[in-house]
Amino acid sequence: MRALAVLVVLAASLVAMSPRDAVAQQPPAPILGVEITMNQPEASVGDRVLLTLRIRHRADVAVTATPEAPPDVEFGKQNVTTLALPDGVVQTTVTWTVQPFVLGPVGLRAFPVAWVTQDGRTGRFLVQPPRFEVQPLRTADDTLLRPLKDPVAVPGGPPAWLRPALYSLAAIASLALVGTLLWILARQVRALLGRRRYGPAVAAIPIVITAESSARESLDDLAGLRLTDSDAFEQYYGTIAVVVRRYLSERIGFNAHALTTDELERRMTANGVDRWQARLVGGLLERCDSAVYAHRFPDPTSADHDLTVAYEIVELSRPGAPRIGVLPRGATA
Repeated sequence: MRALAVLVVLAASLVAMSPRDAVAQQPPAPILGVEITMNQPEASVGDRVLLTLRIRHRADVAVTATPEAPPDVEFGKQNVTTLALPDGVVQTTVTWTVQPFVLGPVGLRAFPVAWVTQDGRTGRFLVQPPRFEVQPLRTADDTLLRPLKDPVAVPGGPPAWLRPALYSLAAIASLALVGTLLWILARQVRALLGRRRYGPAVAAIPIVITAESSARESLDDLAGLRLTDSDAFEQYYGTIAVVVRRYLSERIGFNAHALTTDELERRMTANGVDRWQARLVGGLLERCDSAVYAHRFPDPTSADHDLTVAYEIVELSRPGAPRIGVLPRGATA
């Protein structure tokens, strides 16, 4: 056991000290087989995807791997297991939970696997994780009007003469109701004029405006904005930042406008918001600040993705909204 521990330490040192290559390499002779898989090709923002690396090697070899997470992607705790196969070969299985905070295709960087034998020989090679797609919760056509279905004929309907008769009865009943209402209204008016005073005014029914409806209305106004110059980009991202901060202030109960992006992310976590959701908000606000203050403007497709992320934040911050970050079966946090 002490010799195996020394081998693992030497392999970890090789990963830290060796230079990074750009592409995956073929495994060396002591490594008998390498397989790296992702448990699902598609995920939603904040989902935890399971990345599994399986390495078959000789019994006198120890291996270790250290991946690097790109921006907007977080790696969870590493879990390592070993299994002795019947033919004398050892299979080392390493798993990570990968949690994306960006929409669109995600490509993880190739990372090194270091190996060391009991007689002191060492080496390393690269493995390339598969790509996966992060899909938005909000569909592209959820604001479009859909045509109504054609009417369905029901057999056994009433005879043809009954429909005009019913129309006539309905018209007579409507006229009688209108006449009754006019007669009651006339009596009330005569009573009011007789007393020479007016009754209390009828209060108008207020229109309830919620934090969610206000935020969605402001974001809907950005859907038709053409991003052709710097002024349009500043208005676009400035409006997104204001809407998100105003919505979080009204929903969570603190002044989000007075906080920096890092302070806002920490305050959300302290108020019980999931850390991945707070990081999603922080990433969007950082891109808004970069566009408004540093004048670093993305392409229109990325800008449209950022608007979709703003809708996602409003959707996920709704009271009682279900969590979408679910650990895959058999994975550890």
